[in-house]
Amino acid sequence: MTNYRNIQLKVEEVRVLKELEEIIGKPIPDQGIGFYRTGFVYEGTSVIGLSLRQQQLKELPETIRNLTNLQRLYLRDNHLTTLPESIGELKQLQNLDVFSNQIQTLPDSIGDLPNLWRFDLSRNQIPRLPHTIGQLKSLKRLGLLNVQLRELPESIGKLSKLYDFIAAINQLQNLPESMGQLTKLKILSVHNNQLTALPESLGNLTGLETLSLNINQLTHLPDSITNLTSLKVLRLEKNPLLTLTKSQETWIAALKSQGYGVRI
Repeated sequence: MTNYRNIQLKVEEVRVLKELEEIIGKPIPDQGIGFYRTGFVYEGTSVIGLSLRQQQLKELPETIRNLTNLQRLYLRDNHLTTLPESIGELKQLQNLDVFSNQIQTLPDSIGDLPNLWRFDLSRNQIPRLPHTIGQLKSLKRLGLLNVQLRELPESIGKLSKLYDFIAAINQLQNLPESMGQLTKLKILSVHNNQLTALPESLGNLTGLETLSLNINQLTHLPDSITNLTSLKVLRLEKNPLLTLTKSQETWIAALKSQGYGVRI
């Protein structure tokens, strides 16, 4: 242990904090953390939360691995282009937020975070995700808003606990058939893409409550979509060539009759 501003912390963790302070050119206050502030929090002799918002960070040092009890890492509004391979050694990490950076690639080790339940990658530049994303067995919320995403890996279907998936404002032309395995999903937002069709497996998502498909190039919907009996919000507007079957029209009329938010 060592004394760091009258706080007893592990020596290797103090080294990480000092390295980061040297990079950003200022002290990191121990005043709590949040999406919109800079600071760290500790428990016992370990750092458990770190937030470095708007610090002009271009890279995160590999030594971040030494924060072995880190649970929350917020890096919003920086200039990161990737994450270090050692990110996968943060086995206690639960919440990772890199909103609004310049990230173009993710290391395969991103799949080695067994406790990660929230991952926000929105407003970056990531055309593809590593297949190891499917190893995040605890993941419940995944944010991929406006990241120039062109495709989703089949392994996305292995995220068995995912209930909130935002992949809007991208360049997706299709969704993998494995999407139908995400049976815990409550929210699926893929509006403002280039989707021309949807997988038939979409009908397996019987717990889905919000489905945003507006502003795409859909010409038809899968027959199975009428299986979505829990749906309360359906957005289909601005798919100029969309044609519905009789059964789909009946299904949509039933949703409207219950006062649910349906837009076509």
